[in-house]
Amino acid sequence: MARLAVEVSSPKEYSNMSFLDYWRAIKTQLDEEFVHLIPEFFENLSAQEIKAIHGILKDGKRVRGCLVSLMSHALGGKIEDAIPRAMAIECIQAASLIHDDYVDGDTVRRNRPAVWTIEGPRKAVLLGDVIFATALQKMIETSQRDGLVITQAIATTATGAYRELHAAPDLAQALAEGQYRREHYNLIIHLKTGALFGAASQLGAISAGASSELSARAFKFGSHVGEAYQIADDLEEVMNLEAESEQLSAKMSLLTPVFLYFSRETDLRLARLLDGKEDNFQSWLEQVRTVLKMRMGGEIANRLERATSEIRHFPENCYTKMLDAAPSEIVRMIQKTTSSEAVTN
Repeated sequence: MARLAVEVSSPKEYSNMSFLDYWRAIKTQLDEEFVHLIPEFFENLSAQEIKAIHGILKDGKRVRGCLVSLMSHALGGKIEDAIPRAMAIECIQAASLIHDDYVDGDTVRRNRPAVWTIEGPRKAVLLGDVIFATALQKMIETSQRDGLVITQAIATTATGAYRELHAAPDLAQALAEGQYRREHYNLIIHLKTGALFGAASQLGAISAGASSELSARAFKFGSHVGEAYQIADDLEEVMNLEAESEQLSAKMSLLTPVFLYFSRETDLRLARLLDGKEDNFQSWLEQVRTVLKMRMGGEIANRLERATSEIRHFPENCYTKMLDAAPSEIVRMIQKTTSSEAVTN
C-alpha cells in the first residue's frame, strides 16, 4: 500500500518540555509541514482549490494533531510518521466545522468569515465532503488500521452532529411528555467530540507501532479528554448566555441537554421556557448557573481522572509525563478562551 512520504526538514527536540511548550512547538511544526503536505493530500484539485484548502486548515489550535504527535512520541514513534495522521485528523475537524457552520447558520469561524459565506452553501458543503473523503483515502492507503480508525471517526462525528439537532418545540413536547432521556447528553459529547479526540490518540499509537491493547487505551484516553473538553465548552456557553441575545432561542435549543443532565430540578420551568410560556429567563438562568458550574466542574474532573488512568501502564518517559498533564491543560484552553473566539477550533 502507498504511504505518504514526509521529509521533516529540521527535526526538533521536544523532550524536557512542559505540555504547553510541546503543544506550541508541535503546532508550529504542523503548520509548517501542512503547507507542503496539503498539495500531496489533495493532488487532484486545482491550484485555486488547494489555496482554499490552505485557508480552511489555517489557524486551528491543532489540539487533535498535537495528541497524534504526543501519543506517538510517548510510545516510541517518529514525528515523520505522526504528521500525515495529524493532517488527516485536522482535515476531519476542519470539514466538520464547514458543515456545522452552515447547518447552524454561523457566519464567523476563527475570526474570519465562515467558508459557506465565501464559497456559497453548496460549494462549501461539497468541499467539506472532498476533505472528508481525501482524509479517508490517504489513511486507507497508509494502512488498514489507519483507514478503519478514520472511517469510524467520520461516521461517529457525523452521527453526533445529526443527533444533536433538536428544535425547541420538539424538546418542549418531549419534556412535557416525559419522553426525553437525560443520558442523551453523554452520548452526544462522546459522538461529536470525544470520538475524534480518541481517534487522534489512537492514530498516534498506530504510528508508533503500538499493540492493540495500547492503541485501545490511547483511544479511551483521548475520548475522555474530548468529553471533558466538550463539557468545558458547554459550560462556557452557559456562562456567556445573555437574555437579550438574538440567538438565544437557537442557543437554548443546543444547550437544553446540558441543563437537563446537570440540573434536574429545572425540568418544568425549562419546558415552559422552551415553549415560550416563561418570560423571566434571566432570573432562572442566574439560579441555575451556580448549580451547573459546580456539577459540570465535577464531571470535567471525573473525565480527566479517567483519561489519565488509561496511561498509567504506558512506558515511563518525558512524553508520558506530558500526556499525564495534557488533559487538564487542554481543558484550560477552553476556560482561557475569550468569548470572541471560536472555542471548538
